[in-house]
Amino acid sequence: MKKTIYLTSVVLTAIFLFWPVLYGNIGALQKLPGNPVLQATVGVLLFGALAYLTYEGGEEAKEEEFTAS
Repeated sequence: MKKTIYLTSVVLTAIFLFWPVLYGNIGALQKLPGNPVLQATVGVLLFGALAYLTYEGGEEAKEEEFTAS
C-alpha cells in the first residue's frame, strides 16, 4: 500500500511540476479558477512531501550490511 501511495505521489508531483505549461495549452484546464503557478506550487509541495514520507529506500538492508568487524 505504501509503495502505491509513493508511486502515485511521484506521478502527481511530476504532473504538477509542469502544471502551468499544461494549464496554458489545454483549454479545458483554463476553465479552472485560480492562479496556475500557485496551484503548481501547492501540488508539488503537497505530493512531493507525501512521496518523501512514504519512500522506503532500503534503509533496513543498508543497516544489515554493516558488521562490527
